[in-house]
Amino acid sequence: MKHLVLSLNSCGLFCTPLKRQTTHLQKLKKLILIMKLVAVLLLVTCIQVSASVYSQSLSLSKKNASLRELFNEIQKQTGYNFLYSNETINDTKTFTVNFKKAKIDYVLNSLLADLPLEYSIEEGIILIVNKEVKSPVTPAKADPIIITGKITDEKDEPLPGVTVRLKGTSIGTSANADGVYFLKIPEMKGTLVFNFVGYLTEERAIRSEKTIDVKLRPDSTALQDVVIVGYGVQKKITTIGAQSSINVESLKQPVANLSNAIAGRVAGVIGVQRSGEPGYDGSQIYIRGISTFTSSSPLVLVDGVERAFSNIDPEDIANFTVLKDASATAVYGVRGANGVILIETKKGRAGKPKVNLQINQGVTQFTKIPEFADGVTYLQIANEAYHNSNPTAIPLYSEEKILATASGSDPDLHPNVNWMKEMFNDFGQNRRVNLNANGGSDRATYYLSVGYYDENGLYKTDELAQYNSAIKFTRYNFTSNLTLKLFRDTKVDFGASGWISDGNYPGRSASSIWNAAYIMPPTVIPVRYSNGSIPQPRGEESNPYDMLTQSGYVNNVTSQLWSNIKVTQDLGPWLKGLSIYGMFSFDNNNYHQISRTKTVDTYFASKRDDYGNLVFDQTRVGSSYLGYDRSNGGSRQFYTEAAVNYSNSFGDKKHDVSAMLLYNQSDRTDAFSNDFINAIPYRYQGIAARTTYAYDNRYLAEFNLGYNGSETFNTGKRFGFFPSYGIGWVTSNEKFFKSLANSIQFLKFRGSYGIVGNSSLGGRRFAYISTVASRTGYSFGRNTDNNFGGLDIGEYAVNVTWEQAKKANVGLELRTLKEALSLTLDLFMEKREGIFKPRGDVPNYAGIQATPFGNLGAVQNKGFDGTLVFNKQLSNDFSLELRGNMVWNRAIIKEDANALWPYPWQQVIGRKLGQRFGKTALGLFESEEEIANSPTQTGSIKPGDIKYKDLNGDGKIDNYDEGPVGYGSIPEIVYGFGPSFTYKGWSLGAWFKGISNVDISLNGEGLQPFQKEGTRGNLFSNITDRWTPDGSNPDPWYPRLTYPSTSNSNYDNSTWWIKNGAFMRLQNVELSYAFPKKSWLEKFGMSNFRVYAVGYNLLTFSSFKLWDVELGDGKGAQYPLMKTYSVGIDCRF
Repeated sequence: MKHLVLSLNSCGLFCTPLKRQTTHLQKLKKLILIMKLVAVLLLVTCIQVSASVYSQSLSLSKKNASLRELFNEIQKQTGYNFLYSNETINDTKTFTVNFKKAKIDYVLNSLLADLPLEYSIEEGIILIVNKEVKSPVTPAKADPIIITGKITDEKDEPLPGVTVRLKGTSIGTSANADGVYFLKIPEMKGTLVFNFVGYLTEERAIRSEKTIDVKLRPDSTALQDVVIVGYGVQKKITTIGAQSSINVESLKQPVANLSNAIAGRVAGVIGVQRSGEPGYDGSQIYIRGISTFTSSSPLVLVDGVERAFSNIDPEDIANFTVLKDASATAVYGVRGANGVILIETKKGRAGKPKVNLQINQGVTQFTKIPEFADGVTYLQIANEAYHNSNPTAIPLYSEEKILATASGSDPDLHPNVNWMKEMFNDFGQNRRVNLNANGGSDRATYYLSVGYYDENGLYKTDELAQYNSAIKFTRYNFTSNLTLKLFRDTKVDFGASGWISDGNYPGRSASSIWNAAYIMPPTVIPVRYSNGSIPQPRGEESNPYDMLTQSGYVNNVTSQLWSNIKVTQDLGPWLKGLSIYGMFSFDNNNYHQISRTKTVDTYFASKRDDYGNLVFDQTRVGSSYLGYDRSNGGSRQFYTEAAVNYSNSFGDKKHDVSAMLLYNQSDRTDAFSNDFINAIPYRYQGIAARTTYAYDNRYLAEFNLGYNGSETFNTGKRFGFFPSYGIGWVTSNEKFFKSLANSIQFLKFRGSYGIVGNSSLGGRRFAYISTVASRTGYSFGRNTDNNFGGLDIGEYAVNVTWEQAKKANVGLELRTLKEALSLTLDLFMEKREGIFKPRGDVPNYAGIQATPFGNLGAVQNKGFDGTLVFNKQLSNDFSLELRGNMVWNRAIIKEDANALWPYPWQQVIGRKLGQRFGKTALGLFESEEEIANSPTQTGSIKPGDIKYKDLNGDGKIDNYDEGPVGYGSIPEIVYGFGPSFTYKGWSLGAWFKGISNVDISLNGEGLQPFQKEGTRGNLFSNITDRWTPDGSNPDPWYPRLTYPSTSNSNYDNSTWWIKNGAFMRLQNVELSYAFPKKSWLEKFGMSNFRVYAVGYNLLTFSSFKLWDVELGDGKGAQYPLMKTYSVGIDCRF
């Protein structure tokens, strides 16, 4: 075979040129062309290799070997995988054979000649089944009856090898390569039992039909052969660590950012999305909550390498696993304290090429947009607030002004602007397309995928502008995984994947635009004057529409290339169960931003002249030209990993032993560093080890360790040892439990304890080295005016090292109701010690300007998480699944190195991490007499103002009366649940996501009316729900309104402004129909065609109504989250 060489210059492909913007399209075209070349190369390779599949020969010489041992040797020489049940193979008979360069079919025919077994070879799998035998208990008295049918999975793909038997007899058969079975039975009665590894067993009663088709459903709770663990795989029945997997189908949501699809989907994972802006809409992800003052982000490994996962195409994901306790994460040492997410991308499967195409088109809109009061309401409420502050003064706004605003007769001078309506469109769109193919032979398999996603935001644009300021986010993905079996015991995996994203945005940031909309009242300026001029008042307030449409645009292009090669060598011929592998990866990331921004001339019209013309004052002198600025960023990472693995069974297969020893190191460089510190590579290296033991799949033990080092710390503190221990007991495999087997099919208890680390210090590097800072003043004595400028020691720390997390976990796994109901429950406790933070107990008179840092904090986190699943086939055509999960955690501060406060309610020790502090609101004052008899408060207090609790009883309200209030911004409870139904080709599913024990602290414009001199700030539409002197509203949302709002203490941090942030959201609803295979599909060469409709973020149930509750604290001035209505097709060839 001729060799083709394809050289890719990664920098040339992924580094964005510093030329004009149009070259981005050229780069995308180049990427697509290279994808095509890679696809052709891999397909040609696989076709060449597959030509030799069925002409293989082997040599086999054994004495007194069991059939199982001979199958293992055939598998090693040919690469074929054997599929059979333990009941089928009898190891009591031995064979003495001597084959030399014999064909595989000849060898199999010779071995099975005298046995009641037969075989078939399909797609690299040798299936061994029993020959059909008539039942001795029900001898046929007439011609046998043939029952036939087709067995498929949930996607209507055929399932070869499924065992079909007549219940209570020895009559049985198996499905062929097309999933079709033929079974001879003596009479038309009885029950057929369908059984296949990894799928739920199904039973069908025999009535009058001779054709019985069956669709098997995956057994999500079954004891699969292996599961993904840290740096490898392990038998699921013997796993001790707390870990959860996500059904990858649930990740395929109409969203760009994968992090938004996992919240509420898996027990133990907390996710909160704070923005819906395309390209910046990722969720904050925590595993079992927050346990530290520094970084709480989990470690994410994609194909074994630390990488970000937000922009992965969900179609390319084969496995998504979350590791939660120390037994599961200790092997990651200083990186494992916050939990680990393991993602594996898809690989090819031997067989004919299979092509999948998925297209999804959606319409988007905001889940909720803030509603502001109209201009008339604003003017009337302003008059009321002004009267509350100045009872004898004339109104701010006359009746003529209010009437002119209401009539809209002169919108230039009396505007009435709904800024939300003027700035945003009602609908946007998104689109997702993926095309992938996989196939190969037993010598080479491939998986190729290309993906496309685009989304338009809801910002309006100026059609007259000569540039595009609309939000548009576009991303191109590609994935290529190739597996080659070079020799009998040598396998090579090569992977290359990446993405390019292109985001276009207005010249001003989303936060600036939204803040401007909150600040600008509806009655100050119009969107535009009637002569086309751009309005802008004098002062701090800005025209939101001007910022949105007249400030230019910003273009961001990001590219990411991942590549890795892994060589695995099976050393079984020297020592059974021994293997080694080595892996190397290179990742390259580049970021390029072009800013073309400007400011335009703005004016303010104060009146009309005698001729009715507007009289303008120019408030800003701008430019008609777009400015130019650019910035670059990027990084390169090299990663190396090598490991030795051993796994074997002894003593009649009752003793299972496995071990792993691994070395890894990483080197990441900031490619565009602008200072000496950031130019130094980020490095770590370490050793990981694991050993497991299981006796008779009943008694389990496991030991893990990580010995890791980071360049962040000083010599002597750089490396750490992180061990974990675990034990388990599969109670249901005990003899005494057999009497309960009909009630409880599986029961396992497990427990673990271990230590893991966190080397992230909140962005600090080399924290043990002090910095030098230039300061404007150094204070001496009580008179702070006596100061001198000069150099001073900046941030520094003494003997700093990693945080330690001591984690304990106990859990159980249960299956009952004939395996229809499963429960996984874990209780956990963590003590995080040595948290990096500044020392807060150094007094000012010590003369230390920069507070020293150290490993000073400690937090205890405890809680539980669990998953409950009910999965039942209710009839031949109808199945039901109910699934739910939940996590609750609470983190308590144990040490913080701060000075003690005078009162116990002010202490943070013993409080929740993230605890809010504020005053306790007792209600509103009802009379002057009540005010006179209450503790004094700041400002001019009147009836209708908030009354606070005097915690220390000193007769005045001040900072010493601030105690713990509310829960905090991070939820303590996160849950998800939903049903799914299937009926023939139809399926309907829904998923609800919710959070609880969380609140929102309100502040800012809109919530604190008439700030500054009273002219700053819009008003929410609920402003009418306020206190009034007549007492007509006994339970108002707003206290007494004043103009300006700073005349009293109504807007201090207090329980009055803390609102319940709990919500439940209908996150997903999907209705789909899969056409039968025997329909028109075969005419077009399709094996499956499914149409579906999806709704995302459709409904939100919450007591909080001002903005999307998930945006959290503040005033809601963020780009809202999106809801999506989409339709799609999924076809397979």
